Amino acid sequence: MAKSNKDMTLTRAEMEIMNFLWSREDGRGTVRDVLECYPESKPAYTTTATFLKILTQKGFVAAEKNPGDGKTFFFRPLITQDEYRKRVMKDVKDSFFGGSATSLVNFFVREEKISESELKELLEMIKEN
Repeated sequence: MAKSNKDMTLTRAEMEIMNFLWSREDGRGTVRDVLECYPESKPAYTTTATFLKILTQKGFVAAEKNPGDGKTFFFRPLITQDEYRKRVMKDVKDSFFGGSATSLVNFFVREEKISESELKELLEMIKEN
């Protein structure tokens, strides 16, 4: 069965969890590890576990039992942050700018008030590629 666009993107809460997993030196974490990254007003353990289950179903993370105790699950990303960025930006370019990279960049130049130094940096990148 083909994945829907909804399955290919992350919600804000899912993105917070993925950012945590991507930032881990060992590249994996438990539900408790994820909870530790939140400031006070942490979500419930079961809520976090549900989000990790959804991320597993969407194919963003893999769940692996801890061989030591067999109860604890470790979750690790199946996609890198850069791969996800590329996917999202391609979707934005295709959906909102008719597939035109020029229109996408033009939008950011106008709307984000890019500084002169940033424009120079962009021009250098374009020249190099």
